[in-house]
Amino acid sequence: MKKNRSLRILSFIVILYMLMALLWWAILLHRKNNEVFILKADLLKEEYMNKAGIAQLDVTTLPEYKELLKDYNRQMYMILGEAAVFGITLILGIYFINRAFARELTAAEKQKNFLLSITHELKSPLASINLILSTFIKRNLPAEKVNELSQDGLKECVRLEDLFNKILIATRLDKAFPFNFEETDLSNTVYQVVQSFKKSHADVLLNIDIQDNIIKAVDRESMVSVVKNLLENAYKYSSAEKQIGVSLKQVDGKIYLVVADNGVGIAKNERVKIFEQFYRIGSEETRESKGTGLGLYIVNKIVKAHNGQIGIESNTGGGTKFIITL
Repeated sequence: MKKNRSLRILSFIVILYMLMALLWWAILLHRKNNEVFILKADLLKEEYMNKAGIAQLDVTTLPEYKELLKDYNRQMYMILGEAAVFGITLILGIYFINRAFARELTAAEKQKNFLLSITHELKSPLASINLILSTFIKRNLPAEKVNELSQDGLKECVRLEDLFNKILIATRLDKAFPFNFEETDLSNTVYQVVQSFKKSHADVLLNIDIQDNIIKAVDRESMVSVVKNLLENAYKYSSAEKQIGVSLKQVDGKIYLVVADNGVGIAKNERVKIFEQFYRIGSEETRESKGTGLGLYIVNKIVKAHNGQIGIESNTGGGTKFIITL
């Protein structure tokens, strides 16, 4: 980061030097053009005075002087025009280079965050599974304890599988992902995902409001992924007493899927960024919540592929509300 700041300061010094050089070049050209004009005017005056044999002459009345003045003005406009074009080109170049540099820094920061988060997300379940297997080998445990540890190990395996699936889906969505659109009972699909989520997250209070018989041509597996990711995101950022609301309704031909949490909410300036790949609010070194920055990216990609829209609102009483419109 310090090296990047030094490079940016150096680039601004070089840019400032170039602008000063451009200004000095324009001043010198103006001076030279003015000197040449005065010299030509004096020579013209001297030539006419010698021919006419007179001691005084108003050179500005001569037709040749007027032509000379036109040439002088034309040269001045050329100098100013060239300076303006060069200056504008330089400023535009500086702007685009600086913007590209900022994008590279942002991309590098995202990639760094992703690598840190993915390392942690892989290490944690693997360490748990390793500990469970080591316990099985070293100790003769009662059946109840074996069953309990086996369930824990299975949960960690499922967690790893979900992580790999996210990475796989995100990679495929970046390319030509083949969606399979077919008539699907969205009401039943969303309900099943919510019930499955409820079983694995006993500490959350779920408020479910799902309208029956909502049929829509969608890619079922993709929509399952959308609901799962929104629920996981809501759970992750909810308060200590976790409450999540899930609503599915059809109004005037439009389908609305709403997932709301009771967390701290999302600042307005962050609401567009959170759908970017690998983007997570805050620094990975100090962040307490788990994640890879892929969940909402996947949701956004899938919703767009279904010609839908996703919006964010502040939830009543605190938290965030994600609204998907199909």
